[in-house]
Amino acid sequence: AVVSTQSGHYGRDPSLRSIHDLIFKYGYGEAEGVKSALSSNVIIENKFSKQGLLCLEDVVKQIFEAGPHFEMLIEFMYPFKLQPPKGGFRRVAVHFSKKGAWGNRAEKINTLIRKML
Repeated sequence: AVVSTQSGHYGRDPSLRSIHDLIFKYGYGEAEGVKSALSSNVIIENKFSKQGLLCLEDVVKQIFEAGPHFEMLIEFMYPFKLQPPKGGFRRVAVHFSKKGAWGNRAEKINTLIRKML
């Protein structure tokens, strides 16, 4: 599954912890024309020091709060490419509200993210 870095696609925003874990595990950005894992604060500092963003924690905070540099960061970052949840999806043809797998999970989005990490 590919997850956009724009929060709120499932009706509720993911928690700060979920965003942190997604960025630290699956975060990639384009640095000097090359797709690079966001595993070092050097990439963030080189690209965004003029905006006051010096580390991955600053990026997480900006995305979580939809801060003033949110748009710039989501343009810089690649979408997350996640694995199916541990244990797989059950009843994929049925809506989540009817005990299926697809649809708006609301506050349970964080549970799904945990299973996919």
